[in-house]
Amino acid sequence: MQREIKMKFKRFTWRRGMALMLAAVMVFSLAACGSSGNSGDARQAKEWAYVPEFITMDEENTNYYEMQIVGENLYYLSYDWDEETGESSQSICKYSLADRKMTSVPIEWAEIVGDQNINRYYFLEDGSMYAVVYCYSEDYSESTQFLSKFDAEGKQIFSQDITDLAADSYLDTMMVDGEGRIYIAGDGKVWLFDAEGNNKGSVSVDNGGNTWIDALICGKDGKVYLSYSSYDGNASRYTLCEVDFDGKKTGKSYEDVPRSNSMTAGVDYDFLINDGNSLYGYNLGQKEKEYMFDWLDSDINGNSVRKFGQMEDGKVIAVVEDWENNDNGVALLTKKKAEEVPQKETILIATLGGSYDLQSKAVKFNKANTKYHISIKEYVNYDNYDENTWPDALNNLNNDITSANCPDMIDLSSLKVSQLVAKGVLEDLNPYLEKSGKLNREDFVENILNAYTYDGVLVSIPAYFNMQTVIGATSMVGSESGWTLAELIAFSNEHPGAELFDRVSKQAILQAAMMFNEDSFIDWNTGECSFDSDAFKNILEFVNKFPDEVEWEEGMDSEPTRIQNGEVLLTQAYIYDFDQLQMYDEIFKGDYTCIGFPTVDGTGGHALTTGEAYGIATKSEHKEGAWEFLESILTEEDNGRYWSGFPTMKSRLEDMAKKATEPEYVTDENGEIMKDENGEPITTQGGSSIGYEDGWSYTYRLTTQEEVDRVMELMNNARPVSYNMNDEVSKIINEEAEGYFKGQKSVDEVAGIIQNRVKIYVGETK
Repeated sequence: MQREIKMKFKRFTWRRGMALMLAAVMVFSLAACGSSGNSGDARQAKEWAYVPEFITMDEENTNYYEMQIVGENLYYLSYDWDEETGESSQSICKYSLADRKMTSVPIEWAEIVGDQNINRYYFLEDGSMYAVVYCYSEDYSESTQFLSKFDAEGKQIFSQDITDLAADSYLDTMMVDGEGRIYIAGDGKVWLFDAEGNNKGSVSVDNGGNTWIDALICGKDGKVYLSYSSYDGNASRYTLCEVDFDGKKTGKSYEDVPRSNSMTAGVDYDFLINDGNSLYGYNLGQKEKEYMFDWLDSDINGNSVRKFGQMEDGKVIAVVEDWENNDNGVALLTKKKAEEVPQKETILIATLGGSYDLQSKAVKFNKANTKYHISIKEYVNYDNYDENTWPDALNNLNNDITSANCPDMIDLSSLKVSQLVAKGVLEDLNPYLEKSGKLNREDFVENILNAYTYDGVLVSIPAYFNMQTVIGATSMVGSESGWTLAELIAFSNEHPGAELFDRVSKQAILQAAMMFNEDSFIDWNTGECSFDSDAFKNILEFVNKFPDEVEWEEGMDSEPTRIQNGEVLLTQAYIYDFDQLQMYDEIFKGDYTCIGFPTVDGTGGHALTTGEAYGIATKSEHKEGAWEFLESILTEEDNGRYWSGFPTMKSRLEDMAKKATEPEYVTDENGEIMKDENGEPITTQGGSSIGYEDGWSYTYRLTTQEEVDRVMELMNNARPVSYNMNDEVSKIINEEAEGYFKGQKSVDEVAGIIQNRVKIYVGETK
């Protein structure tokens, strides 16, 4: 890519929970009905439930991220810092699930060779450990790599220099097979060592940079398997194969294994597979994985499971590091008959592909609520995306919404809300908001509520949002925002020597032109369409002036440079923080207007993208519970931290605006304000920068009140877009427009075909 981001990013604080006192709590507030991503209606009763016992540890430096499960023991390395000596040390920590005790022994080096640090490690049944050790020279200019072994007491047994073997490769995975032989992977190669650390060769899977190693896994049979991905220029392929240690090559391959980088040996299965939603069992030789349970049913966010395994008695162990909920620990899951577990009322939430953050919120709600249990159905199957594309998932969701399988809540992200409103599937939230003892309408940014209000019906209250707009020079586009498509086309024609946007294709221009205009050609209530009108034909003719594809070449000038040179007229801006506009002020030298995308009526077309925007289905039998969950999201304390947008709650937005303009100073350990080389106080805001290969750069400063006011003005006019490039209507437009763009059909013919196809589709979905 031409643009090089040097140091511009959304500032946030990683929140890692303070370790609790050692405790084990058996949780019986489990719902035996499920939440699977793609396993049908998650409200259907299941035969088995996996009841969790949650264990947390009181050690200050508990390392859940690198914790390993070995039989009935949990191992990890702790990293300790001595304030007095200024030195760091490492210890082997062991937690026994049998007696619930923690023990720790320090690493004892046979000899000190520079600054030594253990990078990768693997524990054996007897508590001994193999490790890749990096040793650095005093000035850190040189490093040496060793393969070492430590006994259960932390004493170093041997150390073999592998620097020349590994060369500059990054060693990222270590595994030991059932015979005690060692496998270390990195950069498309697996190095092989015997139990004493002697190198026995290597296995390469590198194919000219088109193959990369995903993981090393030891199966139930004690063999080490290699999972890798390859790309042939058209599609990627995932493969699991045996590593033939003696033959120094890859062995038998299994290409029907479900794609996953999260696999481990099972007891009843060759492997257990975690896809982030559910845990599956898989036996080599079969094509389908077998469903075991949904993590969410056991009050666990499957995306936060760092390690998992199975004990001989069948219990599943899961190491969980849930930073979202400050909830880290180990879960011991016991399989029980579903009827033995107290039931809750299930609230099913449908989402296309956005269950990652939703799972954390569902876990928090489920643990605290004694009556309701949130389950999630994710419609996009990323394991089989070629056969289950986004349009397929969207079609399946629409079918469920209008059938007896209708979910209780719907994630409105990436959905055409106006179409759902026309079907009457979304509940009016106004009465719930009026009766709420926790929320008032006045608590939220009014325009956000207005954006989700249709004929007086409030269908959603998003938790956060960001915006997208079009910016141009005030001297060219005027000082007021808003223009029609005809005005945009005229503006482009008035400047024939310049590009409208920086290196954009037909598809990008079509998307920009239709952003707010698709619904103007469709009446979702009556089913009438007007894609055969002159207005739509004008759009196609305008789009046809742009190239089919954009070619990027090394050394090309950046967009800011081209705008300042008069080669480019407009730019699309993504606004997710109050400091975003200052860069555009620099690009346009103080002469800029947020003109917006073109709209039918010429009003400001500032696009609104919302997060955590959920609607309650009118068919739901658990509306009160659905509202409780929605309330829990909107009132959550941590919802003041928006990593990629603005909070919809006014008090939090005002606090965010205040912090953007008021300097916060960097202090030292004594609380004294630190100063730069010029003697000026160093602030936490600003200082980050964005740069391009051609030398254009910008360093951010403290935001001004004027900039905050301009962003607030955009918020007051922003609204959801009508164009969704993944939905069926957009798919029809893009497919049929190609005939005109390639000169195969006239604009009248294409417009007529689009008109007929869309009208049929709208009629079928009414």
